[in-house]
Amino acid sequence: MKTIACIVIPIVVLAPLVGEFKGREPDASSAQEITLCASPAGETRPGSDGKFITALKGWGDVHCTISTTKDSVQFYFDQGLSFYYGYHFTEALASFKEANRLDPDCAMTYWGQALAMGPFYNTYVYKMKSEVPGIVAAMTKRMTGASEKERSLMAALQKRYSNDLSNTDRQSLDRAYALALADLGKKFPGDDNITALYVDAVMLEHKWDFWDAQGKPRPWTPELVTACERVLEHSQHPAILHYYIHLTEASRQPDKALAAAEELKDQIPGIGHMVHMASHMYQRNGLFQKGVIINEEANAVNNNIDAAVPGLGLGRDRSPHFFAVQSYCAMTAGMQRGGQQIYQRARNRQLASSSDLSKDLYAQFVYMIPTIADVRLGQWDEILKSPTIDPQWKYAVVLDNFARGLASLRKNNRQSAVQCLQAIETATQDENLAKRLMPFNSPLQSCRIAKSILEGEILFANKEYEAAIKAFNAAIAEEDNMVYREPQDWLIPARQFLGARLLALQRPEEAEKTYREDLVMHPGNGWSLLGLFQSLQAQQNAEASVYKEKYQEAFASADVVITASVF
Repeated sequence: MKTIACIVIPIVVLAPLVGEFKGREPDASSAQEITLCASPAGETRPGSDGKFITALKGWGDVHCTISTTKDSVQFYFDQGLSFYYGYHFTEALASFKEANRLDPDCAMTYWGQALAMGPFYNTYVYKMKSEVPGIVAAMTKRMTGASEKERSLMAALQKRYSNDLSNTDRQSLDRAYALALADLGKKFPGDDNITALYVDAVMLEHKWDFWDAQGKPRPWTPELVTACERVLEHSQHPAILHYYIHLTEASRQPDKALAAAEELKDQIPGIGHMVHMASHMYQRNGLFQKGVIINEEANAVNNNIDAAVPGLGLGRDRSPHFFAVQSYCAMTAGMQRGGQQIYQRARNRQLASSSDLSKDLYAQFVYMIPTIADVRLGQWDEILKSPTIDPQWKYAVVLDNFARGLASLRKNNRQSAVQCLQAIETATQDENLAKRLMPFNSPLQSCRIAKSILEGEILFANKEYEAAIKAFNAAIAEEDNMVYREPQDWLIPARQFLGARLLALQRPEEAEKTYREDLVMHPGNGWSLLGLFQSLQAQQNAEASVYKEKYQEAFASADVVITASVF
């Protein structure tokens, strides 16, 4: 494995992106924040032995030379930097603090602490801790003894913070920090860590906003993708591998970063998020069984860290997000019996980590994963006998009635299905559902999809076929305009309902078009591969055999009999 240092191989000179960087900025009063894959750096206090953290395993060969005479200081600094690159900010901060404990005069140990306590990709609203200005001041006081490169990195970091704890100047600070790192890329060409920090800085300005709904790149995206690809020509730098996945996963070519995901999980097996990142690519490339397995491994890695450093209070099974992605992979792979424990664990962990589900709309989404899995896998009796949802959980109420409405239709109870549709219409009047879970979507968008699909199914059952198709198309239009995330905010593609009904109407050419469109949005999805096979078979198209092999491969781990794109 290659050592990744601050002093290696020439790369592209970074060109700073300037101009408008507004991206998708909602009215703050109508937005709700959501944190996913990572959390901000938590409290880090020394243990009874005086240490902030112990030496951990599996964080790779990340290295950035700093001015210290102690090998242990360099070790903990590098450990902290690797955990920072892996979005494990508590472990990163503790590592930088341990390096600082061993050499309080090393300026870069303060730089690391300030870096770890800064803005990060998986939260929208950054709340600066009160101790950050003091850490930056301590860093500044010790800069004179550092190398030119270290002083340059510290000068760039100074631009990231002000003494305004309210962070009203965050946008201008983030831009100044990114520009400073762009200048460092010119001053120190060939430094992969500086490239990684620059890419990270610009990503933080545009969280989850690199491609529009039509798959076109945002203005800032091509330069970042190119910077990553040029580094990857000569170095498998873990931060670049990580960021490259995030930069390309919402594109129409998610396979571009599949190799990066495979490399990253093997190179950094001791950082849970880095292992989990493989599932971003697996679920975007139809490798759903692998997505199930890798999230189990990622959770085990996190639990190993928790066991090694219990004083950090990280907690076992700490990431409901891992289980949400794993659940999506399992249900899409057709795992009913084999997925029950997975779906229930996602619900249980979300319950354990949410103080008030009535106010936590995304938590309601995760809570409903077992029910959505039952819809995906046709478990209608399970849905109908399940307990009713707390009426205060409006988002969950919508998803529950969507499931019950479909189950009622499958049991030939149209009256009950209509009542479920009416319950959805009532619940969606709650104004909180319209608030966007930044930087993603509002629950109302998913609620509209649920309403339109159920409406379409009811109309189809009533033999009002054209009206049904219109309703399905309304659901598709809403789904197509949603911001990408993983797992996606709507777990059962609307086109799979439309395609199935077009086949029932003996309109296979239209069904074929529908499934091909869905496979652009969801490559490798077995449900649409099956639908495409059936559409081509109905047209006596020889290409059908190709898609038969593909859907059979996609459902290799399925434990239910799947005969259509929806049950």
